[in-house]
Amino acid sequence: MRNCGERADGRSIDGALHIPLTELARRLDEVPAEGRLVVHCAGGHRSSIAASLIRHSGRTDVYDLLGGYGTWEAVA
Repeated sequence: MRNCGERADGRSIDGALHIPLTELARRLDEVPAEGRLVVHCAGGHRSSIAASLIRHSGRTDVYDLLGGYGTWEAVA
């Protein structure tokens, strides 16, 4: 759920699908329908909202990356 400007620095998680939170509701069909899904943003707030929206659409195996991309980058 990182914004385009946040991804402009070239840092990203391999295999991540980029859908900004502002576009998620109309692009839910692009979210994989099966398997574990981990949602992330820069700090964790938008991804929490996104994970909730995805769960509301019927997905159950959805997780929010606590602390966002910054935390993932620090431990990766």
